[in-house]
Amino acid sequence: MNKITDDDPATRGQQLWVMFALAIFLVATLNYYAMIREPDIIEMDELVEYKNEVVKVEGEIISWREDPWNSGDWETHVIVTDGTAVVEARWSRPAEIPPIGTNVVITGQVMEYEGNIYMIATGSGAMEWSEDDLPDVIELGIADVAREPDKYVDEVISLTGYIGESIPPDEMFVTADLRDHPSYGNSEHQIKLNIRSNVGEWIESSSKIQVTGTIAYNQRDMNWVMSVQGPEILIDRNHPVDIIRLDWGAESTWSYQSGNLVNIAGYVEIDGNEWSLRGPSGTKICLVPSQSDIGSSSNSSWHNTFHDVQGRLIWSEADSTWCVNANEGTPSGNLDGSETTVSLLALLSGSPTDLINNPDQRYTLSAYIKYPIEPSVEDVNGYFVDSSGYVPGQTTIAATFPAQTSTQWLEAGQEIVANVSVTWDDEDMRIRLQVHEYVVGNVPDAKNLLWDDGPTQWGYSRNQMVNLNGLAVEDENGDWWLQREGTNQSIRLSTAGTNSIGTDSLHNGTSMTWTGRMMQIEDPDSISLVFQLISADVKDSDGDGLSDDLESSFGTNPFNADTDGDGSNDRFEIEEDTNPNSPN
Repeated sequence: MNKITDDDPATRGQQLWVMFALAIFLVATLNYYAMIREPDIIEMDELVEYKNEVVKVEGEIISWREDPWNSGDWETHVIVTDGTAVVEARWSRPAEIPPIGTNVVITGQVMEYEGNIYMIATGSGAMEWSEDDLPDVIELGIADVAREPDKYVDEVISLTGYIGESIPPDEMFVTADLRDHPSYGNSEHQIKLNIRSNVGEWIESSSKIQVTGTIAYNQRDMNWVMSVQGPEILIDRNHPVDIIRLDWGAESTWSYQSGNLVNIAGYVEIDGNEWSLRGPSGTKICLVPSQSDIGSSSNSSWHNTFHDVQGRLIWSEADSTWCVNANEGTPSGNLDGSETTVSLLALLSGSPTDLINNPDQRYTLSAYIKYPIEPSVEDVNGYFVDSSGYVPGQTTIAATFPAQTSTQWLEAGQEIVANVSVTWDDEDMRIRLQVHEYVVGNVPDAKNLLWDDGPTQWGYSRNQMVNLNGLAVEDENGDWWLQREGTNQSIRLSTAGTNSIGTDSLHNGTSMTWTGRMMQIEDPDSISLVFQLISADVKDSDGDGLSDDLESSFGTNPFNADTDGDGSNDRFEIEEDTNPNSPN
């Protein structure tokens, strides 16, 4: 070092060589540092200042989509936010995608195209997260979100419900409704789903699914929307899917079933490679058979034979007609399995004249009751339908039920298996079933009514069992009314008799949910029809004489008559002013 700093001319050449070597060493060291150093984590609103540089960002995943261009590339686009801004990371050769709401660190190059800033990331190491970064998922019901949607805006939530549309396996972005009931007519709450990335398999309409994601308010449509990822949707395969039977006489309603699995019966016609199905009035639709169907027909020609067909309903632009396609995700992979038994509903739809010509023939029919049927000492007319709740295009069949010796109502939506014969009704000019014997399934749950729905909507629930929240009030004549709390709105109330607990001293004066049959009766004073809730009482699930509503207010268990297990039921402890939640 002394020689380097020495001004002696004899050593000046050595000084220059040493300084050159030292410069090379310093440059190499800086280049090595530049290669191995970790890029800085920056805020997303500052990305515009780092164009073409490799940086890191840290934030929460709010959405992602696989193969966004639908080109087969191994690429995923991930949307991440850190609270300052939002950035899209185009991730090539990605690894496993963590759930929505996960906090991640993304390493990539900042790019700009036509004013849009995004990042390019490559390889499995481009996104990092740990177990501690995974979100806490809150499992809720759709009704919970309906009551307080604002409460869950910044949370990752999980909902279980029934999807309202069939979702194709390869669609990259679709919307659908998630409902709390498989049938639209019986659904009380629903939320719009934005589904990103393909689901990989058909999800049929009315399937029971579980989705996890985030909710946000859509200002444009003024509704709440839940964003979910298609590959993360869980499907309950044990839940049966409702497959609607198309009515040849109601083709105008078929569009509601577009893309869904459907059943339809008729005569198959084959002309070369063209297949079609003919209805009873001569109307034809096209069929798209599977290879299995073609093979079955070659062994025993299907031409001009009656079949109950199942497939996916699609609109053919080329033929300007509806088609039933057996190659689009049908469970059996064909139109008509050789072991399929043609049902009575299929025969009534596709070949009704054959049934009318055999009035003495007995059939077994499995269906649902359309409207409530009151017990009667005389035969009574009613209707069968092919689904438990209302759907557009629902098949309806008139039927005559024998006189009932019991007091049992037949409820709307209740499943029934009946022994019937087929007759022709000259008065109504329609086929009518004569019911000889029948057995019914479980009684459906009572339908929830809201005061805001008004009399028009309530009319659809006439004669049905319903739930309605209100305050029981007795007038000066001793008549009871169910009143909407805080208003003058009320309907007549007829309690379930002397055993009713909703009007006793403990419950009187409390607004509660009442269950009863909604009827319309004549009011001679106003010369009009008015609503009345008959045979009504509040719900008491555990039978301890304390309504579920009061149990909730006292903090006791509505499904356990003795919450604290001390030998005294909850109502007794409330009346004795002891603590029903503590055995002490």
